[in-house]
Amino acid sequence: MSDFNRWILENKKLFVPQRVHAIQALRHLTKIEKQKLSSDDISFLRSAEGRWYEFIMYELFLDIAGSNPAIKAMVLKGNDAPKKRIHPKLGQNGFFYSRNGDITIRGNGQDLAEFDLVMTQMDGSIVIVEVVTSPADLKDFMQEIYYKKQMIRYLFGQQEVTFILATSFPLTKYRGGHMVLASEEHISISTASCEKLQEYIQGKWKTNKSQKIPSQKVCYATDLITKRQLDYKLFHDIEKEWIYKQFESNAILSLPSPATTASLVKKILFGALYQSAIKALCKQYIFEYKGEFLDINSIKSQFSKVIFAVDVPDYTPLIYLRPRGRKEFYKMVYQGNRVFKYERRTPPRVGFFVWLESLEPELGREIMERTLHELCRFNGDSTVSTMKEHGNIVAQ
Repeated sequence: MSDFNRWILENKKLFVPQRVHAIQALRHLTKIEKQKLSSDDISFLRSAEGRWYEFIMYELFLDIAGSNPAIKAMVLKGNDAPKKRIHPKLGQNGFFYSRNGDITIRGNGQDLAEFDLVMTQMDGSIVIVEVVTSPADLKDFMQEIYYKKQMIRYLFGQQEVTFILATSFPLTKYRGGHMVLASEEHISISTASCEKLQEYIQGKWKTNKSQKIPSQKVCYATDLITKRQLDYKLFHDIEKEWIYKQFESNAILSLPSPATTASLVKKILFGALYQSAIKALCKQYIFEYKGEFLDINSIKSQFSKVIFAVDVPDYTPLIYLRPRGRKEFYKMVYQGNRVFKYERRTPPRVGFFVWLESLEPELGREIMERTLHELCRFNGDSTVSTMKEHGNIVAQ
């Protein structure tokens, strides 16, 4: 056990948010978010509380960093982050700040991971903190944490990554909580509920505009020095070529690739489709958008671009549709039985949109069919044909 972990476990009594932390956290919220803290709409209230509680823990850890000899620096965020934010662009890799001051890691401009809180130890190793206000957020939580830890391991050359989970509810009462605590690298901190903490900001406290001067033991996320460079586009292309390479020998798909960076790739973009591929796709698969079914004529008239991709690590096939005259993409997720269903839109302000927008048609009918069919079968769908039925098609 590291000195840091030992110190946290021995001093858990210090991790109790005080009135000052609840008040100072308000400086990171927008006027609308502050108003939502007293909203009668439960969805607005819970959303605002989650954001507020995240900054309560941030303010608490800022205080603790000053007295903890094992902490070298707390990474600044929110209102303490640099005022000038860099918009997503192709080729961006590493640590950045989002529009609202959140800490993110980008890969080719795409936000790969967002970190609630980040600290550095005296040896330069990274500690990450996740802040949760609802047990429902523990669903699929381990997969998310695994990815973030893998990214930190790669960038900083760490064998172990200390992870702290801060919750406003008793973690041990939930199955998801027990799964999180199964690793010796994981530490939990449970505090009073958001409802209880609201008592600290009643009345005049909700409009408090006081500013806090952070501890001297701080740094910006963009100043963190990594031991390895993140060339996400290269890692992405390695995984894409691995799939195509297996087609040359008619091998059964073995995923992911053996590359050491395979676990860092979250999605593979095979590319935009030529008209021949779009026509074949619509003949063999069904597209459902908000209860309506899109045929080849609908897709041709309503959308200017069709992109084929796959989610990682489950390798679920995806189709992205670019509506004509609108700067967004519709994400269509494969449901099995040859059905793609609309899940959500990709707005223009995110880096992933920039990447999708940059893709030009490069996939013809044969390579699209073969790749899509094999990925469907990899997911256990027997309704599609086998690789051999499509012959020896090699990606160009």
